[in-house]
Amino acid sequence: MAMDIFAGANISVEVGTHTAGSNTPATDFKEIPEIGSFPTIGAENVVIDVVEYNNKYNRKLIGSKSVPDITLTVHYLPDNEIHQLLLSLEDEQKRAQFKITYFEDASKTTGYSVLYVGFISSSVTSGDKDAPVDRNFVIAVDGGPIETKIIGPAP
Repeated sequence: MAMDIFAGANISVEVGTHTAGSNTPATDFKEIPEIGSFPTIGAENVVIDVVEYNNKYNRKLIGSKSVPDITLTVHYLPDNEIHQLLLSLEDEQKRAQFKITYFEDASKTTGYSVLYVGFISSSVTSGDKDAPVDRNFVIAVDGGPIETKIIGPAP
């Protein structure tokens, strides 16, 4: 399936429960409202610098992979059930499943999703007199993605 370029406004971030030791996707995902910025996802390789004697240049070897922390910015609603869930996950230091879906357009029929297990390592509230109050939740991903998929009609 060929996709057009993605737009940042067509994103969905959901949170679901995680069972320790399981890589099965949750069945109780709840969409997080008021996403304030486009969360970035990806992976990075650990690069190991190896000293090679009798050679004036070091070698570089690829080590394991890791997923960088994901900063999720929401326009904070203190009385919202899902925002309160995120705060309780941070407070109780519990892992959860986070599904991030990038849709091709506003119809939300085609796109790409990735599912991670992680925990909220920190959250910070910020704002200004002329701006909405935001809360940045930092999601520390535990391992790699447990599911990635293309969403859309069959080719």
